[in-house]
Amino acid sequence: MTIVTKRKFISGAALGLAASVSVGSLKVQAQNHSMDTQSGLKTGIMKPISYLDLPGFLSAAQIAPHYQKHYGGALKGHLDMDRQLDAVAHGEKINAYAYGAMQRTRTTKGNSALLHEVYFDGMTAQKSAPETVLKQEIISRFGSIDQWQADFVAAAKSANGWAVLSRNRISGKLYNVISDSHSNGVFWQAVPIIALDMYEHAYYLDYQNNKGAYIDKFFDYINWKNAEKRMMEAEK
Repeated sequence: MTIVTKRKFISGAALGLAASVSVGSLKVQAQNHSMDTQSGLKTGIMKPISYLDLPGFLSAAQIAPHYQKHYGGALKGHLDMDRQLDAVAHGEKINAYAYGAMQRTRTTKGNSALLHEVYFDGMTAQKSAPETVLKQEIISRFGSIDQWQADFVAAAKSANGWAVLSRNRISGKLYNVISDSHSNGVFWQAVPIIALDMYEHAYYLDYQNNKGAYIDKFFDYINWKNAEKRMMEAEK
């Protein structure tokens, strides 16, 4: 089992996070548990990732601050705001304007943390191909893997925030959706299967303003095994 130490991962990266959100040891994750068992939304600590870089796609210099600052910062913000709102629910007084702002912040930060987990889980440097259940669902919905990819590319190029393949629990259908703000674009009862971060912080060090190249290479690094697991969990 490959273990990447905290020191190796964060070397040269600014932390600036509270102790309640820590990296811990990064290790290749077992495949015998729910994709969300280690979610920071459940554990209160950052979900580990299994790589430092993705050679030919994203460098360690690109991934480290993205994981540490943007994912870690979102998780910390969500947990902090959740604690504050819990105090309000138990009787702490607050004005209506501040309460609304806190509610929106909790949603924004929580959605950001969740989508970052799907994003980082959803990539691998190992050769990967669509697996049975998700492959059949994509073909049924979009006609072929290539046609799904073309539609996903169109969504990603139009997005300022996220492009996400999701499955809606009510309709049972797959959708490529755009979410330009973490507090907007929520499709209730939809479960994210594959997510591509289109905020510039995800690719600018490696690709500058060439987001098309970033999008095109993403498909070579999809972790289809994890996507399959999310698809099967979404069908439960």
